[in-house]
Amino acid sequence: MLNDDPLKVSAPVEPRPKPVMDPLARERSTIMQLSTALQYVIAKDSKLHGAQQQKTAPAGNSKSKLLLGHNVVCNPGQWRPHLSLDTVLKNQPVIMDRRNNMPCSRQVQLITHEVLYRGTEPNFILEDSYEVQGADPRGIFYVLTQRQLSHTFVFLNPEHPWFDDIYGLRRTAYIVLKTDTGEQYELHLKGSRDKYLFGYLCKREEIVQSAKTAMESVIFNKKLPLVLDLDDTLVRLVGDGNDRHVPESEAHRYGNRVVALSDGRRVVLTERVHEFLDWAQNFYEISVCSLGDQNYVDNVVSVLDPQRTRIRGLHYSARFEHDYIKRSHDTNRPPKDLRALYPFFALNTRSLGCGYALPLIIDDETRMWPSEQHDNIIVVRNQMNNPMWTVCLFPHVKEALAHIHQEFFRQLDSYMPRQMDAERDGVVCARPPPSAVGIYKTMLRSVFRDRIASRWA
Repeated sequence: MLNDDPLKVSAPVEPRPKPVMDPLARERSTIMQLSTALQYVIAKDSKLHGAQQQKTAPAGNSKSKLLLGHNVVCNPGQWRPHLSLDTVLKNQPVIMDRRNNMPCSRQVQLITHEVLYRGTEPNFILEDSYEVQGADPRGIFYVLTQRQLSHTFVFLNPEHPWFDDIYGLRRTAYIVLKTDTGEQYELHLKGSRDKYLFGYLCKREEIVQSAKTAMESVIFNKKLPLVLDLDDTLVRLVGDGNDRHVPESEAHRYGNRVVALSDGRRVVLTERVHEFLDWAQNFYEISVCSLGDQNYVDNVVSVLDPQRTRIRGLHYSARFEHDYIKRSHDTNRPPKDLRALYPFFALNTRSLGCGYALPLIIDDETRMWPSEQHDNIIVVRNQMNNPMWTVCLFPHVKEALAHIHQEFFRQLDSYMPRQMDAERDGVVCARPPPSAVGIYKTMLRSVFRDRIASRWA
């Protein structure tokens, strides 16, 4: 029965005795507790150690490799490579930053603006840093355009004087990209007026092969490359205020040698210039290179070669380079360059057509060309003791060009069998290939020798 009286004390309840734990079970429980505590300590220490490693480890080891693909297309800004200029600036004068009059940094960061991924490219590894390997003249960019290469990358133009220089001289800088299989490609960076760098991918061996093909296409047509200056060589402008112009008051004395350009300006043609071009185009692939702007160059070529049968090479205006150099950190650099017209310099040393061995230049000045190309120039000048301006292309210039052409291909006929034998045997041909410039220099030495030996010298 229940006790209804609250004042009535109930009998005391005996406490239950605690169960006695088996000594072996108690030992097991202690071991489990210690093990759990030890695992917690180890896990905590490992986490802290990993965080510390992540802070101190190099960036390349803390993330997976970035590959060219759709991920970069969607987020191009994630690739911001650092470029070192140590190689290209080695043994070069220090370039000063005109904004603060301080030496320019040799490190440049590129910011990727756009990536054009077509799905057919190799798996390029996009690294964090590269060394700029060099800067190629415009002749190499002609190779890229002839191969119909499209750009793969668009970068924001870095604010750096060296890249300003590259753009002003119309050159392309290049770095080396690698694929996941170890193949090497060159990424050529070309500046543009809208302040972007366009990146073109190409292998160096493909550039060399294109240069070789361009050279062979000239040689196998039994021709040599010839570059003609325009002003004071083939033509002279009519105008006042410049001693290198024909004064307006004297233009009537030149008769039908005065011709009008499409822009209204007039030029005086040197005597027999059309006859000379008709003859020269049979033996030479003719290009022109002038400091006049491109419109002027095209207009003058139109009156020199209205049928487009004489001057089949480039119509090159070096005005862009000239104007840039005049406002650059080094105003003494020459604006003209054979490497802007031809890719032959990319050929291997001692191979046919390598370097400056083939092109000849007809110009009234040498100072507009690099010193290493002065041997290529046949220097002409206004005829002495003649009150009217003219340059005599006959007979001496024609005879020199005829001799060089004839001797070059005579030597080539002797060289080619030896070269083919050497290639078959896997050795280097002991005989050097013929050089148009070498033949010209030999001819000049012979002429001077004969004048010394002449009784009336």
